[in-house]
Amino acid sequence: MMIIKFIPLILAVFLLSACAGDEAETGAAAQKSEAQSDPGSKTVVHAESLRAEMEKNELVNESDIIVSGTVLSQTVESDFSGFPATDTLIEVEHRYKGNSADEIEVRSAGGETDDMIYVVEDTAEFIIGEKVILFLSRNGGSRPNEESFYYTVGQAGGKFSVDSSGQGMTRNNQSDFQFDLENLQAEIDELEHYNQTHNVPRLLLPEGEESDI
Repeated sequence: MMIIKFIPLILAVFLLSACAGDEAETGAAAQKSEAQSDPGSKTVVHAESLRAEMEKNELVNESDIIVSGTVLSQTVESDFSGFPATDTLIEVEHRYKGNSADEIEVRSAGGETDDMIYVVEDTAEFIIGEKVILFLSRNGGSRPNEESFYYTVGQAGGKFSVDSSGQGMTRNNQSDFQFDLENLQAEIDELEHYNQTHNVPRLLLPEGEESDI
């Protein structure tokens, strides 16, 4: 069987993170390796991302919405470029920043379709039934015509799983910092105030705004 394995080159659109699932995505090197062969085998693609660290205030600043909720279901579709993307349906339980519908879809790069397996390092991963806190952007970076989806800010960095103890949240696949659930709204408000008083710029355009470049 023939398995083609490579790491695609993805331009880092967002210097501080790979956005909102793309997201604003991050870069990687490309390689091809070969193997035995079976015409019916799937193409296997591995993307190795490089993510710059974000501070708490930057995570809040780049988010169009910040919500808590429960993972309801997942589906995998091909995105505009033909690569698999996983769409996760979230039941929103609380809104800490911005407005959203009661149910939202979060798109993450990677997944498996009939003809391709796409494995993306540092993408946000979800488990059905999981309780999560999400820092989300509508900005899909270089992905056009996908306006119905949100993307986690900083890929895995924008997705937190609620600790079973209920005492805090832990960032998925990382341990940079935690937020305290009991004081989450106050902390977000404080970080928003810091961003405003220090004129911290957004590197991603807010929802509904277009570049004048």
